[in-house]
Formats: sequence, structure tokens, C-alpha cells
Amino acid sequence: LWLKKTKNPLRPLIGEIMACALIKQGSKPGTTDKGTSRLYRILVSESAHLIWRLRNERRIQGKDPASEREITMRWMKAINLRLELDREMADRQKWGRKAAPKSLTLKTWRGVLLNEDTLPDDWIGESQVLVG
Repeated sequence: LWLKKTKNPLRPLIGEIMACALIKQGSKPGTTDKGTSRLYRILVSESAHLIWRLRNERRIQGKDPASEREITMRWMKAINLRLELDREMADRQKWGRKAAPKSLTLKTWRGVLLNEDTLPDDWIGESQVLVG
């Protein structure tokens, strides 16, 4: 997804993973924007959390290592759940003034949605929006 958004590979170092909330990113080298920075934080933190969960399942619960396909499917599920959470948090009717800015949610996920060209400009209220 990061490659789709920025055309650059995402290979954070351990310090960058630990400090992902502080790092500013842009879709082009040398630039920053809130949407791209937010997507970076989401991808890095969700990925680190999945790695931690997989490790715990293997080491603590004694499960077999997960297959590459299973890891990919679990990662996609985690990212899609995060997309759903973002859409829910941007619902002004439900949250009023406390709702997340719709423009930030749209900027965050721009360029990484499945079939994005067929979605309306404001897809927040649409059903069946998935990360692709």
C-alpha cells in the first residue's frame, strides 16, 4: 500500500517503528503532508502489532508459524478494520463536533483504495470500501 501511495518502498528501521507517531512523511521525497504521514503511522503501527501478535501466538501459545498467505490475509484484515474505524470516526451525524476531519480521512486513504476510480469523491458514507 505504501508503494501505491508514494512510489517508495517502506522499510522502517527499529527506531522508526518505535517513533512512528513522530515521523512526518510526504508522497514525494522531501515533502510532508498530513494524510501521507497518517497512513505511514497506521501502516507501521498496525504491522508492528501484527508481528507482535504472531510472535506471541508462536512463542506463548505454541502455535505453528503462520503461512505467508495467512499473514497477508490477517494484515489486510487489520488495515481494512482501521479503514472502517476511520470512516466511523469521520461520521459527523454520529459524533458531531468530535468527529475526525473528513478531509484528513480522505487524504489518508487516497491512492490506496480498491477500485478507487469508481468511488465518489466523498466515499466516507459508502459501503464496501476496501483497501487494495
